Amino acid sequence: MSRLVSTSHLSSLHRHRNFSVILSSKSLLIPIQYTNTNSSLTNNPSSSLKTSFSNPRIFHFSFPNSSHRKDLIIRAFESSSSSSETTNEKVPKEEEDGKQEDEEKKKSETENGSVKGKNDDEYPSGEFEFKEITGWKSFVVKCRMLIAYPWQRVRKGSVLSMKLRGQISEQLKSRFSSGLSLPQICENFTKAAYDPRISGIYLQIEPLNCGWGKVEEIRRHIINFKKSGKFIVAHVPICQEKEYYLASACGEMYCPPSAYFALYGLTVQSSFLGGVFEKVGIEPQVERIGKYKSAGDQLTRKSMSDANCEMLTALLDNIYGNWLDKVSSTLGKKREEIQSFVDEGVFQVERLKEEGWITNIRYDDEVVDMLKERLGQAKDEKLRMVDYKKYSRVKNWTLGLTGGKDQIAVIRASGSISRVKGSLSISSSGIVGEQFIEKIREVRESKRYKAVVIRIDSPGGDALASDLMWREIKLLAATKPVVASMSDVAASGGYYMAMAAGCIVAEDLTLTGSIGVVTGKFNLGKLYEKIGFNKEIISRGKFAEVTAAEQRPFRPDEAELFAKSAKNAYTMFRDKAAFSRSMPAEKMEQYAQGRVWTGNDAASRGLVDVLGGFSRAVAIAKQKAGISQDKQVTLVEMSRPSPTLPELLSGTAASIVGLERTVMGVFQNLTPSDGVQARMDGIMFEKLEGASNDNPIFTLIKDYLSSI
Repeated sequence: MSRLVSTSHLSSLHRHRNFSVILSSKSLLIPIQYTNTNSSLTNNPSSSLKTSFSNPRIFHFSFPNSSHRKDLIIRAFESSSSSSETTNEKVPKEEEDGKQEDEEKKKSETENGSVKGKNDDEYPSGEFEFKEITGWKSFVVKCRMLIAYPWQRVRKGSVLSMKLRGQISEQLKSRFSSGLSLPQICENFTKAAYDPRISGIYLQIEPLNCGWGKVEEIRRHIINFKKSGKFIVAHVPICQEKEYYLASACGEMYCPPSAYFALYGLTVQSSFLGGVFEKVGIEPQVERIGKYKSAGDQLTRKSMSDANCEMLTALLDNIYGNWLDKVSSTLGKKREEIQSFVDEGVFQVERLKEEGWITNIRYDDEVVDMLKERLGQAKDEKLRMVDYKKYSRVKNWTLGLTGGKDQIAVIRASGSISRVKGSLSISSSGIVGEQFIEKIREVRESKRYKAVVIRIDSPGGDALASDLMWREIKLLAATKPVVASMSDVAASGGYYMAMAAGCIVAEDLTLTGSIGVVTGKFNLGKLYEKIGFNKEIISRGKFAEVTAAEQRPFRPDEAELFAKSAKNAYTMFRDKAAFSRSMPAEKMEQYAQGRVWTGNDAASRGLVDVLGGFSRAVAIAKQKAGISQDKQVTLVEMSRPSPTLPELLSGTAASIVGLERTVMGVFQNLTPSDGVQARMDGIMFEKLEGASNDNPIFTLIKDYLSSI
């Protein structure tokens, strides 16, 4: 199957060898005992890179008698990257910074949702330009349609029907896989724009369970499709902010009379276990580095800190402000009018129609009848329609959308990061470092690829794995252009990978940043007294019991060691992020301290290079590879997942897979990992991120309390 990015660089997507990455949702565990290996990365972050760190310094942790102890969840968050062009820029005051960003955003707002970054003029936009296929090429396309396999044929005058609902994966899906794939959704939009057999699109939008990065990418393709002159109709039975964000871009939006319309605004939540631990006799002993580091707060506090509130408020304001701006631009209404509408809490569908918030009130069958009439079909006929799954099988080759001889490799990295594949892991459940490195080396050693785009959608995970992948990406970037494209989130370990690329492209609302460290352990002494449990340890070595003795608090010398190790870990994370992006450590410190940024804010601070989607990343890769923007390229997907047994089964098998992921996530939270974890903390945006990134332990506790 081919994948088209834009007519300026028509691209076919070649499916390479099978490559699966592993998704999981682990907490960050950092035991305290460690040793350092030799490293070419000295404490001086300004030293020259030359060979991109031949031996990066890594923490190695030992776990004495780990089955008999509990270590405190530790989160070490990596930052997003900055461009070398912006490293010497003076940091403005917070008030001026916010005003400047708002003004720039309003001035640069365009119909396709792109927002200009500081380096925008240096990079091509990758904007979609529709050019109708005519002449000899049109004849060739018709011939190819005649010889296509039966399952790849589409009747003339058909409507492409796509139902967007639930989770949307960043990975490609096999024909046996269930669920939606963002690359295939976007590809279907592009193919449909050029396919003479497709008259329009019927988009059924139901509650979405994905981040704003993916939503923005889909919205961009909706607007691109409209450039073909074909119609796109949205039907929305349950409408909240994300659903309306997409449906309003279609131009035609229909809802049934009983539609649940809930545009009430956005919220952000943070959970705290301090009170729970106090009642059960658990004392978290936390060493917290970073003003905005909130992971420790979740364990020790009973309420939100001022710094955490400041950070989350800024994120929420940014996301909500973006929603207001984009919707007002789409509807042709003032921003204040949109905000007033939300604050009024309107839910009556009749009023929505009267005031122009939706096109009309119609049931699904009525919309289908309307489409029949529009296409000149009789009412008693069945609407000529092709669904998402079948249309995904239509090859770009059939439509004459194949790329040129120049090839750009696409490597997708989605999910939580681990170094090796677990014995109980299933395919497509996260980023496995050793598998990812194998693909990176394969691309580096091949002369086929002119450039590489690494698509990242990850909150982080194992820091050692992140560092090893960073090293390989750096080596790759020394041989050919590498561009990182951020999706919903590329923070902590996810950003760690991105900062090794020569250029970072983020969506306006990508969550990134978060450089900080929290380390500690649980003192379970009081809990043990309550339940009558006793534990005695015989040890050799002054600090042998520092992580093993959870039945008592730290001794003063142990607490001092913990504090020093946390400070050292934080300094290494911060300095490496600064060094990788040629930014002084002092400047990086202003953006670190555990703070999470949106892509827009990260761009204004030089943490990412430019704002845009996947197509812009491809355009930049072409630019850096010396390929003309009007020349076609072939995108070669390196991470095509293979169908697995759980994917071939249905019903019970799906439940088993879900249970396995949940159980594995809990076990990974309760047991020590193989090293430092670099992960963004579990911020939960209600109606923002769709699914909570909260620790599964929180879920278990909430389930237990609700059953009392």
